[in-house]
Amino acid sequence: MTLSCIPVLLVGIAAYHLYTNFIINMTEKSSIETIDLVCDDIDSLLNDAWNLCDMLTGDIKMQKYLRMDFDSVRDQYSNDLAGSMELASISTYRKDIFGVYVFGQNGGRYKSNYYSFKSEDQRETTWYKAIAGSRETTWFPSHEGSFIVRSSISDNFITVGQPVMDKASGMVNGIVAADIKEDVITQKIKHSLSNGVICIIDQEGSILFRSNAGNDLHYPIDISPSLVSHILESTGTAVGKSMVVPDSGYLVVSRTLMNSNWRIAGIIDRGFLTQSSKDITHIVMLVLLIIAFSSLYVAMLISQSVYKPVQILYRMMEEVENGDFSVRYTYHSSDEFGRLGKNFNQMLERIQKLISQIYEEQKKLKNSELKALQAQIQPHFLYNSLDSVMWLLRMDKNRDAEKMLNELSTLFKISLSKGNEIITIEEELRHISSYLFITNMIYSKKFEYAIECDPVLYSYRTLKLLLQPLAENAIAHAIPMPGQKVFIQVRIYEDEDSLVLSVQDISRGIDQETLEKLQQQLGTAAHPDHRDSGYGLYNVNERIHILFGSSYGLTVTSEPDFGTEVTVKIPKLKGDDIFVPGNAL
Repeated sequence: MTLSCIPVLLVGIAAYHLYTNFIINMTEKSSIETIDLVCDDIDSLLNDAWNLCDMLTGDIKMQKYLRMDFDSVRDQYSNDLAGSMELASISTYRKDIFGVYVFGQNGGRYKSNYYSFKSEDQRETTWYKAIAGSRETTWFPSHEGSFIVRSSISDNFITVGQPVMDKASGMVNGIVAADIKEDVITQKIKHSLSNGVICIIDQEGSILFRSNAGNDLHYPIDISPSLVSHILESTGTAVGKSMVVPDSGYLVVSRTLMNSNWRIAGIIDRGFLTQSSKDITHIVMLVLLIIAFSSLYVAMLISQSVYKPVQILYRMMEEVENGDFSVRYTYHSSDEFGRLGKNFNQMLERIQKLISQIYEEQKKLKNSELKALQAQIQPHFLYNSLDSVMWLLRMDKNRDAEKMLNELSTLFKISLSKGNEIITIEEELRHISSYLFITNMIYSKKFEYAIECDPVLYSYRTLKLLLQPLAENAIAHAIPMPGQKVFIQVRIYEDEDSLVLSVQDISRGIDQETLEKLQQQLGTAAHPDHRDSGYGLYNVNERIHILFGSSYGLTVTSEPDFGTEVTVKIPKLKGDDIFVPGNAL
């Protein structure tokens, strides 16, 4: 019971962590998208105000107004009215900008709205001097009321300003400023993040704006100085960047506004995120425990119905292991154990068939090897060899006769091999060398031959008498050529995990019809007549297939006037403990 609860506990813990991570990741992604959208919206607003100011600093008409000298108050008033109408026309479609203003060192004042200017000389105010004394855009955080006009609306404003440089003299001859109502920005962030707070912080760490949604959260968010410090220290990027603030439990997504160096941040309490995953985990744990108890009860019932047939099958498998393949499982149902018993019986029948098949193949192999030996060591070959020795002796060529007898002795010694069917490559090469020497003497040296093999391959193993039928076939097709010297080349080389034994005659080759007949004989299971020229090749191919499978065997290629090549491919065999079915009989 305890063991069955452990997986349930592990699954519950895993479900909790997976679900928690999923919720946090989804919230992070959603918050980043929200912050990016809000930031883009506010960036667009602030950028619009900045672009408007930047455009007006270079406007030809405004440059002209700021260079004028006024002869009378009436002239100045008329000029101010014309400039204000120009500003009103330019800012008509910029509804989020409360007002745009231009002030000149010559005393000219222009505005886009209908509110009255304040009575003091604007050129002597702190904000005016800050703008005029800067070569860059100046941003003023949220402040109560407008710096410039008398407004009946007791709202807070954000002000942006730029100095106006005279294009002719390069001197500052005025400023351009724009007011944005704080409410415009507040409305953009007010309900953007339902499960947290969005705030805008300036470079000094002051909170300029904060959404009201945070006041109604189940987990109130305290924007402490340390939290503000972490937000300001995080790397500002063009897209939202998330982080978990240490010792606070807050997930923060922040981004820098493009034209103001202010930071906009979304702050979410992680406790809010993990609470829902905890509730889900409790439900999952309860369900898993119910499943565990139910599974345990069902397992006990099933085990009773499973135990008996399993025991029967187990005893039968022990009998099979001891060599009794006659046992059979008696099944009376079509359930899993009935099908298992049926498959068990089919497996035993298949094993018995395979045993019989292997036995027949071994018998077939023995017969094939015997026929191969009989086919290669014909009585007439021995007769011709001894006849050649006799003529050599009559012609007093005693050394040639002695050499021929030695080679004949070597040939028969290796052919018998004390009954072994597997010999080394070196022994096979000695055998074919003796055969070619004797045959060449019989044919009065009508052909030349060469044998090539890397000594590294000498220790590998092969079936004996593989090369002799190949050489006999080459001689049979090549020697009848009158007045032309025949060359026979024997090669043994390695090809990845295989050895290739090749016999090639440089002669007239064989015609296409004979080649196709040979290839057909090699590809059929029917035995050709022993009198056929391809019988020896078929025999070699059959022996290789029986021992090593159809992946190995013999191939014949021929090209008219160039000759014929017969190759045998066998696996690399090494060592004295190689199993050959023929030796097991």
